Amino acid sequence: MEEKYYSEVDERKEKVFITAAFPYPNSPQHIGHARTYTITDVYARYNRLRGKNVLFPMGFHVTGTPIIAMAKRIEEKDEELLDIFERIYGISRETAEKLTDPKNLVMYFSKEIEEGMKLLGLSIDWRRKFYSFDKHFNKFIEWQFKKLKDKGYIVKGEHPVPWSVKLNSAVGAHDTKGDVDPEIEEITAIKFKFEDGYLLTATYRPETIYGVTNIWINKEEKYVKVRTNDEIYFVSKKAFEKLKYQIEGEVLEEKEGSYFIGKKAKNLATERDVPIYNASFVKGEEGTGIVMSVPAHAPYDYAALRDIGKVELIKIIDLKGYDIPAKEIVEKMSIKDQNDEKLEEATKIIYKEEAYNGKMLVEKYKGMSVKEAKEKVKEDLVKEGKALKIWVIANSPVYSRAGDEVIVKIVKDQWFIDYGNKEWKEKTKNHINNMRIIPESIRKQFIDTVEWLNRKACTRSSGLGTRFPFDKDKMIEALSDSTIYMAFYTISHKIKQFREEELDEEFFDYLFLGKGKAKNSLHEELRKEFLYWYPLDSRHSGADLIRNHLTFFIYNHVAVFPPELWPRQIVVNGFVLMEGKKMSKSFGNILPLKKAIKEYSADVIRLSVVGGSDLLQDSDFSKSVAEGVKSRLKFFKSLASYGDREGNSVIDKWLSSRINSKLKKVEGKFEKFKLREIVLDMFYEMYSDLQWYVKRAKEPSLKEFFEKWSLVMHPFIPFTTEEIWKELKGKDIIKESYPEYEEDKISYDREKSEEIIRNLIEDVKTIEKLTGKKAEKVYVYVSDEWKYKLFNLCSELKDMNKIREEIKKSFEKEKIGEAMKLLGKISKEIHKMNKPVRKEILIEHIKDAKELIEEEVKAKVEILEERQGKHKKAGSSLPEKPAIVIE
Repeated sequence: MEEKYYSEVDERKEKVFITAAFPYPNSPQHIGHARTYTITDVYARYNRLRGKNVLFPMGFHVTGTPIIAMAKRIEEKDEELLDIFERIYGISRETAEKLTDPKNLVMYFSKEIEEGMKLLGLSIDWRRKFYSFDKHFNKFIEWQFKKLKDKGYIVKGEHPVPWSVKLNSAVGAHDTKGDVDPEIEEITAIKFKFEDGYLLTATYRPETIYGVTNIWINKEEKYVKVRTNDEIYFVSKKAFEKLKYQIEGEVLEEKEGSYFIGKKAKNLATERDVPIYNASFVKGEEGTGIVMSVPAHAPYDYAALRDIGKVELIKIIDLKGYDIPAKEIVEKMSIKDQNDEKLEEATKIIYKEEAYNGKMLVEKYKGMSVKEAKEKVKEDLVKEGKALKIWVIANSPVYSRAGDEVIVKIVKDQWFIDYGNKEWKEKTKNHINNMRIIPESIRKQFIDTVEWLNRKACTRSSGLGTRFPFDKDKMIEALSDSTIYMAFYTISHKIKQFREEELDEEFFDYLFLGKGKAKNSLHEELRKEFLYWYPLDSRHSGADLIRNHLTFFIYNHVAVFPPELWPRQIVVNGFVLMEGKKMSKSFGNILPLKKAIKEYSADVIRLSVVGGSDLLQDSDFSKSVAEGVKSRLKFFKSLASYGDREGNSVIDKWLSSRINSKLKKVEGKFEKFKLREIVLDMFYEMYSDLQWYVKRAKEPSLKEFFEKWSLVMHPFIPFTTEEIWKELKGKDIIKESYPEYEEDKISYDREKSEEIIRNLIEDVKTIEKLTGKKAEKVYVYVSDEWKYKLFNLCSELKDMNKIREEIKKSFEKEKIGEAMKLLGKISKEIHKMNKPVRKEILIEHIKDAKELIEEEVKAKVEILEERQGKHKKAGSSLPEKPAIVIE
């Protein structure tokens, strides 16, 4: 019943507000989506068991062009798309071909996703569901943007943006295939005087202009002569197809690459003429299609010039340990020619070392670090008219959902969120440093992202979502309307009682900021809802959203809300692999979520994707893993009928110790999201323990076990634990409390004793295997008291001299020599020795297990103390390793 997850304001209870990224409904979900949502649900269920009032809502993100593009592809009867729907997701062509209206498409897939989430057992408050094209939500987003603009964070101007020519729009992660966020990078295009214009050479290292010996052009490429403003530039034809969106110009003529080979161009920085050579490694589509050559500091250039016998070296950077860096590393790594794969590695080594440790030798910048000189030289060259700034997609190629490669366009009159604002950056970084980020190792990634973020285009010319309040012809883009929507969840189930036109700036100012007065009692009630649930306690997402959504999420909360309402925690997890491989349509290894649940069950999926790896690592789902989980769950359920019995036998006390010590061990691990460790301890190891227990127990008594195990495992496997709990208690597990361990039931002696018994059985079998003889009788010798006394001394004192002194003082005369001899044998182990199992407990357990031992080794067993020894080997027994003699 969904009602049991409905979250109401209850001032008597501590609240926990948890969200995960709302899904984009342009296809059904696959098993990879299960991980983030299940981790979130585990945390939600755990907190409910702790008596907290938990809100875990869900909505649907439909903003942008992907849904429109998909509807259009369906309308055009795109064979590839229809085949994916049918082959992977089981959606018939007849059904798919009806989804040509974007809103119908949204409703179809959101229903599929919601059903899948319910089947997966996600404990979501579905009353709060909304879509990001809902009118009430649109009003909320308009209010958010007004707040940003009031603070100067919404700006208009000319700026480079990732652009799709086909979509005629700026694009972000949600507009690209594979949801790749296009990353813009500034590089320098340096001018070399050539004929009546300039060759433009693209470089990431403008400071090396002083070491240029030649220019590379590919004779197989085509080049164009372009007039722009008052200058003429030569670039490759392929490059200009991209650069024309940054450099407006008219193509005057087209030239073959061979036209340039053998001619010369002037380096404006040095006034030196440099020759132009052919290079097949120059790609027309990269940069400008023309490359400057710095062989003293660029391994590729050195290797290429060496190949054609025209090496000339101009050293401009001093790097400790090197004379000519590029030459020496090429020779050291035995690089054969310009096509050697090792050149990439060599380049990374030299560039990194020079960037951090290199000093400029050029007079104008002498002594300056390379890192500093890079920016200074670029600035000077641009100022002097000897270079231009151009922009590229650093992680290219990235393709839009329309199918074209994303390029960089200088857009005029574009609206931006100014994430480069220095004051805003500092506030955001401070909050990142103060909030809880799990795992801690990714905190630096957030800080680094804030450091490089600059202006982010926030509007598109088309798409679903919210109209931009300051230019109604534009739409707010997908990564800009999904930053503070968590606040909307707090009131989304009640806000529709207001008419759309009532939701003005004053309405939201009171609701979210406490400014002004309430319009009526319902408005006041919404304010109380918001204040009760906010701030957001835990935000969950995949690692791919660190560099965009998650950082924007922090930025926007810092901008809009007061500090006491900023988010408290972010939890980031890795992805799901399928049989060791990344899931991909091209690999044909995508497993739809609903199909996976039908085949394996929800609990199998949940445990497989959450318990198989540490939080940030990718979890590998495989049939063998799933089958293993499935068989173990079946075993646990098969024993539920014994859950009404209480036992007090030796083995019952052992199991009681095991479940309580495990509970103690996992204490605090839910809060730290060490979920894999919990699963290993409470599921896999307890499964092994339970198998042993069933072997040992004449009448299984599992009341305590299931009362504790079911509750601690409930967040992971709710269906199994609910089924067991109903059988045991006849009521719903959700109303129960998280189990506490009982210290007085934890016994190292009992746990160790059973481990000794298992080892004893294995040792007998090993001896039989090695000797090739079957035992008729097995003698088990338990050590005499003086050995226990010695081991206790070792565990307490940890010091050989002190132990020797104590032996002399407290041991019987006739045992001192033997004790000293044994001490010598175990001397290397004493630093890690624990107090040995109590002798009387060990004997109690071995005697209790006698029948099982005999059954396992198929021989009669006699249990004796060492002093009763009938065999010489009896004297080899140790406190935790009884001697075994086989007859």
